[in-house]
Amino acid sequence: MTKILMNTRVIDVGYLGMSQYIACCLLEGEGPAIVDPGPTVSLGKLEEGLQQVGLTLDDLGSILLTHIHLDHAGATGTIVKRNPRIKVYVHEKGVPHMIDPERLLVSVGRLYGEHRMDELFGDFLPVPKENIQSLSGGESLGIADRQLQVAYTPGHAAHHVSFLDTSTGTAFVGDTAGIRIANDPLVLPVTPPPDIDLEI
Repeated sequence: MTKILMNTRVIDVGYLGMSQYIACCLLEGEGPAIVDPGPTVSLGKLEEGLQQVGLTLDDLGSILLTHIHLDHAGATGTIVKRNPRIKVYVHEKGVPHMIDPERLLVSVGRLYGEHRMDELFGDFLPVPKENIQSLSGGESLGIADRQLQVAYTPGHAAHHVSFLDTSTGTAFVGDTAGIRIANDPLVLPVTPPPDIDLEI
């Protein structure tokens, strides 16, 4: 775990045994929150990271999703099942897929192969509607002792939002600004099908 600000930490979820591949951000404060918990196959590492600062999944108040792709949001339903008090913030276009992920999982299965879904991501459980707070962009959220401005940031995905911590100027942008793995000097655009527009 890396402390990036006084009340914000990055937890490396150790995806498939790799370090610095998928990160979850912990927003400490009253009713702590996490940004993008990662896939369910990495939930154990997320829990280890929380334990380093004396927290468990039961202590969390919110999950903020930049988007619903399985590498970012996959563990959400499992976490909510274990802590049904958690509020999940997600873009309105992602809400139906969090409540009923069947179409999303079929689409991802076509991309990665049905036979690899459990290995790569683990379970993607539905989130009860009552746990979801739909976002469209422009909202201001009071979460974990801070104000977060929500911006609709499509490009990587039509259901992508970013969160700006107005007290520090820190933005949680998911994949909308590209992807950089560990010490690779390149930042790559992340444009998966079907969200890339080849006409542009």
